[in-house]
Amino acid sequence: MHLHFIDYSIMLIYVGFVIGIGFALKRYMKTSADFFLSGHSIPTWVCGLAFLSANLGALELVGMAASGAKYGIATCHFYWLGAIPAMVFLAVFMMPFYYGSKARSVPEYLKLRFDERTRCFNSLTFAVMTVFTSGISMNALAGLLHSLLGWNYDLSLWICSAVVLVYVLRAA
Repeated sequence: MHLHFIDYSIMLIYVGFVIGIGFALKRYMKTSADFFLSGHSIPTWVCGLAFLSANLGALELVGMAASGAKYGIATCHFYWLGAIPAMVFLAVFMMPFYYGSKARSVPEYLKLRFDERTRCFNSLTFAVMTVFTSGISMNALAGLLHSLLGWNYDLSLWICSAVVLVYVLRAA
């Protein structure tokens, strides 16, 4: 499979569009509440789409497709029986607690509901899980770039790492 000029153009236009939206909306974000809650001005259906899209990352798109190719419909059953009920439970039962407490994140809610030690334990376990998941995601993306674009795997991994490093340093 070989990509042509039009394929690269579409990818560059998409990346430019997403970055442009970020820069255009940057002036409206003054506080963390503006970023996380958007002044409570987002319609419910947009929040629902954001909630679902937050659960669709590289692991789901690449991993679930590969799992579906290998195991068939059993992969779909795994998702239906695991992820979707968990999302419904969170949306119906847990979101009212978060919203009512004015917490912007699960660790902040845990600190309000329990104590600092519980929040710290959650933060540490989440950090460890994030490091492992990020490594898997960068490995998957480097493998995808190698397979689709023919890029060197090691170079792809370094590029992915550099993008993540720039993002993390920019956010800090």
